[in-house]
Amino acid sequence: MKLLFLRKLSAFVLLICSAPFFVGTPTYAIDEYYRFPEYSSPEKIQFEKERKLCIFPLRNLSGDSSLDFYSSGYASVLYSGLKSLVQIYDESLIPKSIQHSFGPNPSGVKPNLREGEWDYTGLEKLKKGELSLNVSRDPRYLILKVQPYETETAPDEGFIIPISRKYDCFYSTYGEFEKKGEEIRISIRIRSSKDGSKKEFSHKTSVRRSYQELSPVTEEIRKTLLGKHTKSLSVKTGNQYDSLVFLDGNYIGKTPLKRNDILSGIHDVRITKNGYSDWIGQVDLRESPKDLDIVLEKDKKEGFLSVDSDPQGAKVYLGSEYLGVTPLVKVPVKIGWNRLRFVLGDHVDQFKGVEIKKGEVSEVKARLKEGESVSYYRNKKYLFLDHTYDDFAIYSLYGSLFFYAGYYYFNLRADQALENARPMVQITNFAALQELQQSSPNFQTFALSYFYQESIYNDAKSKSDYFRSISGRFGKHQGIHGGLMLYGIGTMLILSATFYALGLDSETLEVGVAPVKTMPTFVRGLEGQYETESYAKFNMKF
Repeated sequence: MKLLFLRKLSAFVLLICSAPFFVGTPTYAIDEYYRFPEYSSPEKIQFEKERKLCIFPLRNLSGDSSLDFYSSGYASVLYSGLKSLVQIYDESLIPKSIQHSFGPNPSGVKPNLREGEWDYTGLEKLKKGELSLNVSRDPRYLILKVQPYETETAPDEGFIIPISRKYDCFYSTYGEFEKKGEEIRISIRIRSSKDGSKKEFSHKTSVRRSYQELSPVTEEIRKTLLGKHTKSLSVKTGNQYDSLVFLDGNYIGKTPLKRNDILSGIHDVRITKNGYSDWIGQVDLRESPKDLDIVLEKDKKEGFLSVDSDPQGAKVYLGSEYLGVTPLVKVPVKIGWNRLRFVLGDHVDQFKGVEIKKGEVSEVKARLKEGESVSYYRNKKYLFLDHTYDDFAIYSLYGSLFFYAGYYYFNLRADQALENARPMVQITNFAALQELQQSSPNFQTFALSYFYQESIYNDAKSKSDYFRSISGRFGKHQGIHGGLMLYGIGTMLILSATFYALGLDSETLEVGVAPVKTMPTFVRGLEGQYETESYAKFNMKF
């Protein structure tokens, strides 16, 4: 204790002795010492962008457990009526983060605000109507997400706050119902975590039609959540149906679409359908309802190709499609991988792989070497535009499959022609003919019946023979009977074998590099560099 006293006394004496040294030395406040007033920090406010509505079951106050199914049932009905809500309006904004201004702000200097950031000046102009913004940029328009919780225990008044916090609910619907005779009294409350306020909706309905007659309550809750008057929006896409409609980035339905609960304002609209180009535009619903009838254009799925060659004037083929003579600038072509072929007299054909991307410009340039393509490319199967003998062998196989399908189809038609006549013809053998004669009252009736059935059979046989003449027929018992489809199958198989044989070659090199002899022989390549057989590659995809 004595030691502590001596330490304090020594410190006091030291301060008294040091005081003369500080006489005349200026003292500063904290903000002056660190020069805070010289720095400026603009005010920035960011607001919430979405809210969540939780729908909970209603409590059963009837004491009749057989009515418990209504508890989650009413929650499901509410969800069905409110799930289409995607946007609400709240004039009283809730800040998500606030950055207070600090330091002097030179006059005329505006704060650099990013998308979604505001200052108080901008907010005042917005509330006074001096700013006209799209709904997507106006912070007072919020996305609403609706989520049912039918499996939860129906909460009472004292439990609604904890369960709302558990599921991060901004709005919560809860309540109770009670059966009185043949009538059900329903009380539904919606609680807002903004200020803890509650609004109650009461309804009386019959037991039998309690679900169907809950719509008035649902409509009142919708109006409360929307927070602003609404307008009607109709969207059609001509003769096209099932186009998806997005309002301010939120999906609101398929065309033809009719919505009566769209908040007034300037909305961004996007209409999309597979195989068609998106339609993007705006609709002004501040004053009156709108009807849109949009004709979507086919998605061309095009990219662009700019091609040049050295020397210029070369013909350019994309696959087997002729594009023109170099130089070519931004030629619209289909997207995907393909091969370019450059053809110029007295020069070796040049092949290049290219990928065309939608909406982008692909640039390709080729340097052509003087010479003859026939001698330069020993493997002749690559010299028929951009299709090889191997390609035509495969095409021929596809052709044989096509003719085989025709063969099967016409044989089926021939069998059907006879089968359709079978129920109308009884004289299929001698016994049937004898039975017909015995059942006929006289010879005239027998003759009429006989010739009538024979005409039906002859007509069916004629149709069957016609279809057989087109298809042909072959089999173990029938032998081979020539027909157009059989001739086509045979021709395609012969062509396939012929093209395959023409494509056989000792060369195994890919397109794009000169075939060379085996090591150690060298040849000079297109770029003036020496190439060896191991370098003869073509790494592009087709």
